[in-house]
Amino acid sequence: MRSLLKSDLFDFLSRESPRELRRMIWLSVFVGITNTALIGLINMAATDVTNGESVTWQFFAFAAMLVLLLLVTRRSNDENIHSAQKLIYRFKIKIMSDVFKSNLGKIDEIGRNYIMEVLARDTQSVSTAVGVTVTTCQAIATLLFLTLYMATVSMTAFLIIFASTTLILIVGVTELFKVTGKLQRVAEREGQVNAIYADYLSGYKEIKMNSDRAYEITRQMVKESKKVNEEKGELVVTITNFFNNLQILLYVIVGIMVFVVPAISADFAPHVTTAATTALFLAGSLSGIIVNIPNLSQANVAARTLQGLAKRLAESAQQVPVDREEIYDQIHSITLEDVCYQHPSQEKRSGFMLGPINYQFDSGKVYFIRGNNGSGKTTLMRILIGLYQPSSGRILVNGHPISEPTTGAYRDMFAVVFSDFHLFKTLYGLPADDVRRLEDLLKVFQMEGKVSVQNGQFSSLQFSTGQRKRLALIVALLEDRPFIILDEWAADQDPEFRQEFYENIIPKLRAMGKTVIAITHDDHYYDRADHVLFMANGKPINS
Repeated sequence: MRSLLKSDLFDFLSRESPRELRRMIWLSVFVGITNTALIGLINMAATDVTNGESVTWQFFAFAAMLVLLLLVTRRSNDENIHSAQKLIYRFKIKIMSDVFKSNLGKIDEIGRNYIMEVLARDTQSVSTAVGVTVTTCQAIATLLFLTLYMATVSMTAFLIIFASTTLILIVGVTELFKVTGKLQRVAEREGQVNAIYADYLSGYKEIKMNSDRAYEITRQMVKESKKVNEEKGELVVTITNFFNNLQILLYVIVGIMVFVVPAISADFAPHVTTAATTALFLAGSLSGIIVNIPNLSQANVAARTLQGLAKRLAESAQQVPVDREEIYDQIHSITLEDVCYQHPSQEKRSGFMLGPINYQFDSGKVYFIRGNNGSGKTTLMRILIGLYQPSSGRILVNGHPISEPTTGAYRDMFAVVFSDFHLFKTLYGLPADDVRRLEDLLKVFQMEGKVSVQNGQFSSLQFSTGQRKRLALIVALLEDRPFIILDEWAADQDPEFRQEFYENIIPKLRAMGKTVIAITHDDHYYDRADHVLFMANGKPINS
């Protein structure tokens, strides 16, 4: 059986914050020794009072230890709370760093919603559990030292306490790891229910426009939520009742020492008061451990989930090496040579296979990529711009193979507007003083008077999809990259501006020396391109 110190929660803390964990353990040892000393003083003073002796020095010693315990625990609590927050902050930043280092395929496989849910739910659970862990460690240390102290009072009482607490801890910890799996399954089910909530909010307009759809999704949401809620409630009740029974057992043990042991052992009678007092404090410590085990069980699940996410992202991030000192100036061409990409398999079926692709994009020209849905256009684009690592083949810049196409240095050659683009309200990474150029672009894209930039932010993003795409392309042009990549950009534009885009804006970009590569179905404007690449079944048909 795994020990408590080998739990996922302790494993997580030891990996992410070993210094704080060591401080927590040393504090627990200090609290355990101090609590034992205090109880020893109480027992000694009680005996002296019974014998009519002075207890002056015990009083001052007791007061001094109380003050010391108060100061140390307050300082430690302050540090532990701040350390817990720093731990979660560092972990979140680490996760987001690994997200950035990972490739797009891995992020799609894990799921953006899942990453966000784990970061929001499980980090909070672990953060809250740090305080519970501190009190549990202190209770364990107090329990250990009080048990040793009991041996100095009565060996009979010591054996009873040692055997019973060992049995209770073994049963309790066994239950901890047993329920961890059950709680994790419930958490997974809860995640599925949360996905329904997200679907409900994302499809709000569609739900409002179809009563049957609204009824069905609401019925599913209520049904699944109720089922998960009941399952989780029953599990928590079972856990709580189990540990409540263990807690009652503690008082049975105290009762045995007070009422049963003196009857069968004459030597124990003189120590019954001291043993009973110590046993009650022992019961309090053990009770504190038992009460915290359900919370630790849930934190254990959260820690396991966090470590699982970190591992999956780290494995992907390790496949992407640190940017090398490759400089891409004066780009004349980018060539794909025997490039293939295999999408991950799903449900025992092979994923989509792209390639082999042999194609050269020359600087300063306009390329249109066409093809039916699922033909591989978007996958080709993502390989070209370095979001996907080719399964085989290589990419050449100016005829020279590049060491890694998935590095920031390579990707910095491209300004991209994706079909599922995200438009940031803040102009991150762009010069704040390029106001004149921005104003000129707003006029070119017929957005002047509709939006402005104030303090590095767009004044509003409440526009149609086509207008928001215009703003996204404006941002891309402000990045001033040699390659402009557009995925179905014109699909949401009105006919007049679509014509303006193909007949006037694209020629202007070509005249500026930009290489434009656009995925498009606008066959009426294919003659505006220098080359048209037709994709079918993951392969180029002609150019």
